[in-house]
Amino acid sequence: MVDPEKDDVVIRRRAGDTGMGFVLGTLPAPEQFTLRTRNEAIVHALTFAERHRVGAWLVNGADKFVLLGTFRTETVKSVS
Repeated sequence: MVDPEKDDVVIRRRAGDTGMGFVLGTLPAPEQFTLRTRNEAIVHALTFAERHRVGAWLVNGADKFVLLGTFRTETVKSVS
């Protein structure tokens, strides 16, 4: 099972005073803001992830993470 890494952005569905919404936050920081629709949250998460070179995740159900995209750059070491 693959889980988000530190600083990855995560989308969670939450009920609030104004109804259902989707909250964005980075791990391990608390949630940072709420968006009305899932599509809006996905667009913001992917934009943030690309800009900061991290992964974007959606929580699907009880803490089951779905990777939406990753923009991390891996360092490749050559073997001589």
